[in-house]
Amino acid sequence: MPKLVANDIATMLKKRISSGEWLDDGRMPAERDLAAEFGVARNTVRRAVGFLEDDGTVVRHVGRGTFLTATNPTSIASMVARMEGTSPADMMEIRQLLEPAAAAFAATNASATELNAVREAHQTACDAMDMPEFEHWDAEFHHRVFACCRNDFLKEIHNLMRAIRNQSPWFEMKKRSFSEERRQVYCQEHQAILEALFHRDPEGAKTAMLGHLKTVEKNLLGR
Repeated sequence: MPKLVANDIATMLKKRISSGEWLDDGRMPAERDLAAEFGVARNTVRRAVGFLEDDGTVVRHVGRGTFLTATNPTSIASMVARMEGTSPADMMEIRQLLEPAAAAFAATNASATELNAVREAHQTACDAMDMPEFEHWDAEFHHRVFACCRNDFLKEIHNLMRAIRNQSPWFEMKKRSFSEERRQVYCQEHQAILEALFHRDPEGAKTAMLGHLKTVEKNLLGR
């Protein structure tokens, strides 16, 4: 079995925190106890806990220990922490609910400047020379569609989904499913969405976005 590294331990600790472990007193075990449990050096655990501290999951108090920042399972912070383990299948289901609606809103509500920004992201993605650059502008295309919808709550939900999808496991999954042929298909489907937006056709934008997400789902999940 390969030796655990700090990133692995941070992920495992987050899952345990999200499941409600250590919720009663809001305090994590001492680093030496976690090091013994995981079979690693204390400095590895210290780095892992440092990652959790950096993203606001825990706070360390010298001489007292490490404490969860959100001990209420119904708090927004706790719910967001649990969302970090969202499965790709669940994410795609939610995207197919929200993004077609956002595209319809965008077709109705977007300004000419906002639509031009969507077109710019689309063109830059089509001109991308490698996978990371394409993925960045592909995500930016979707982000700018949400920015056009004029619904702040919907935009923030998308920001949360985007943050989850920016984690390394998601990028690796997208990297494995990527091909030049698929990139060309995505660009064609984005073009259909863009045309519906510029024609101020909410139903057309909604249908085009849903069709695109069905393609993404098939490529990512094989279904």
